Amino acid sequence: MVKTADIRDIDHQITAILQKDDFDAEEIAGLVDKREQILQNILNYIKENPSFAESDDWLSLVEQTKNIVLLLQSETTKVGSALKKYRYGNKSVQQYKKFL
Repeated sequence: MVKTADIRDIDHQITAILQKDDFDAEEIAGLVDKREQILQNILNYIKENPSFAESDDWLSLVEQTKNIVLLLQSETTKVGSALKKYRYGNKSVQQYKKFL
């Protein structure tokens, strides 16, 4: 049996976590790993049942995956930008400490 609903549930969880101001990256990584395991089972199913790759269920899951990837990329960019600001601020503090 194909478990696309399990992947949809995980994607919903990831989306909910990413909407928080302060989210746990480890929690997301765990969900992504779990998602990958389920997806591997589905891909094995597709090898045995190639027609499933053309089903609406699979095609909508592929679209959902694209949306999750975009969301994860966006959040990664935001975190990277915040880290850059933090490093700049920390460097500035170090420069000022030289005068103390």
